[in-house]
Amino acid sequence: MEVLFLCPWLPWPLNSGGKLRTFNLIRAVTPWARVHLRAVLEPDQGQADVDALAPYCASLKAYPREAAGPLMRLTHSKMERWFHSPALIRAVRTELHDTEFDLVHIDELLHARILPPPSSGRRPPVVQHHHKLDLDFAQSNPELNGLEGRFDAWKIGRLERESAERHEHHLLCSEDDAAILGARYPGLDCSVVPSGYDPDYFQPPTPPPARDPGALCFVGSMDYLPNVGAMTHFVERVLPEVRAARPDVTLAIVGRNPTASVRRLAEHPGVEVTGAVDDVRPWLSRSAAMVVPLTIGGGTRLKIVEAMAMECPVVSTTVGAEGLGMQDGRELLLADGDAAFAQATLAALEDPAAAHERATTAAAYVRRNLTWSRLAERLARVWREVSGLG
Repeated sequence: MEVLFLCPWLPWPLNSGGKLRTFNLIRAVTPWARVHLRAVLEPDQGQADVDALAPYCASLKAYPREAAGPLMRLTHSKMERWFHSPALIRAVRTELHDTEFDLVHIDELLHARILPPPSSGRRPPVVQHHHKLDLDFAQSNPELNGLEGRFDAWKIGRLERESAERHEHHLLCSEDDAAILGARYPGLDCSVVPSGYDPDYFQPPTPPPARDPGALCFVGSMDYLPNVGAMTHFVERVLPEVRAARPDVTLAIVGRNPTASVRRLAEHPGVEVTGAVDDVRPWLSRSAAMVVPLTIGGGTRLKIVEAMAMECPVVSTTVGAEGLGMQDGRELLLADGDAAFAQATLAALEDPAAAHERATTAAAYVRRNLTWSRLAERLARVWREVSGLG
């Protein structure tokens, strides 16, 4: 089948969860579909990035961003304005008129408006994809709750409503997100394709290395506000309680673009802020546990899956592991609240045999269910059903 795939950014280089998810699904879905990628170039992207990605697409065209005008600044959310590309909109509408596609996949809510409305005439079926529920993210993030943030959330809510009116079929990363969106708009057809991992890259070393009994890690982009807030709170409120019981405990915060506030966390005893690393696997191989103290939901949760594939024990909040289908005490430890999270972290450190048993159970689960090839097959099945080819 021929799929016109609209993305507000070029999914290359692979330096964020969203890019990783989009790239790996495009790459893995090729046995079932030909993907024609149309994307917006960010300022730091160029022809070399286009050339690197082109072999994985049936065709690829990228278009420049343009500054939003005064009216758009008033009526459109920040995320829509940031990835605004009139050239992309014109080209896509011309292609839809001149070329036969079986389906259009819109990879982010912020592109929900770029197609002509359904009443404008014939167009292929559409799948609207959500990497996260942008409205819920905007409303739950305390750093965005000022007057400007609330106004932006209102604009995102209006965009979400318009997307629900325009597009019947929506694709989400978790059953939780699908339930929330479906409850808001009962007429929607919501499907789920979770995020996965590359089993050729993320696999435990043989023989398995000895894990440092006091080493914790967190892996994620450290300019992403939920990660920044989670690690700041963990270092300031939870880690001292852990270190009071286990003074040998250390924490490595591994991820690109650490903000100034994240870099300052390295001033706390036992904390290392690595910045960008070429390979996260050494940290996942040697840490006694990865902590995921997120309190704001949404996103791809790729790092938990990758850690589990490496048989790294995981301690997470309920929100942090939301949608993965894991059970507390079976594949990982779940805890909410500072005291409970500190106790769960200590439990993972103090009983390494039980932690290893949970980690191997989790690794078996992700190998069965969450490789990109399995998930791309699910995506192709959704596309075929929506397009009427299934």
